[in-house]
Parts: sequence; structure tokens; C-alpha cells
Amino acid sequence: MSGALQRQPRLLSIEGGEGAGKSTVLRALREALVADGFEVVSTREPGGTPLAERIRDLLLDPTHEAAAPETELLLMFAARAQHVQEVVLPALARGAWVVSDRFTDSSYAYQG
Repeated sequence: MSGALQRQPRLLSIEGGEGAGKSTVLRALREALVADGFEVVSTREPGGTPLAERIRDLLLDPTHEAAAPETELLLMFAARAQHVQEVVLPALARGAWVVSDRFTDSSYAYQG
């Protein structure tokens, strides 16, 4: 990549079902961008911050009863709000690219 427009910070999300290879694609994309001179922040959803990771643990804990769909959706939004404020926006503000293992598209798929 070259040119001023292509060097602007971006948020890229890698989406797909379990076992689709998102983590593999994320690693390869990160390596390619870093090799081309970009600062890259790799992250994931739900998660990416200490609070969002705690919400992730709660959502994925098999010992908990299933949450109401609305509860799950609101927890996902809470985790995302924290993630965006602590990780995504600061990284973009300093010119980094953010590559996320899932983001909003997964909410449409999983929480409807």
C-alpha cells in the first residue's frame, strides 16, 4: 500500500463462524501491515479490555444459565463501548490500524 489516503488509520474486522480461520487471517493481515510500516493493534470482541474480558468470561461461561437475549445484547454493547473507548479510538487517534477478531457484524449474527 502507498499514498496518503491508504496510510490513514482504519478499523478492520475479521468476521466468521467458529473455526473459520479468523485468527489465522488476523495474524497474516497484521504481519503484512506491520511489514508495510503500519502500526497495528490486534484485538477481539467480546473482549479487548479488562472489563470487556470479564463480560466475555460471563457470556461464555458454560456453568451459567442462558441469559435472556436482551441481556446478552446489552452485555455485548457494554463490552463494545468499553472496547471502543479504551482501545479502538485511542489507536485510531494516534494513526494506528485496528484489526479486530469480530466486531459489530457478529452482533447481528449472534444477537440478531
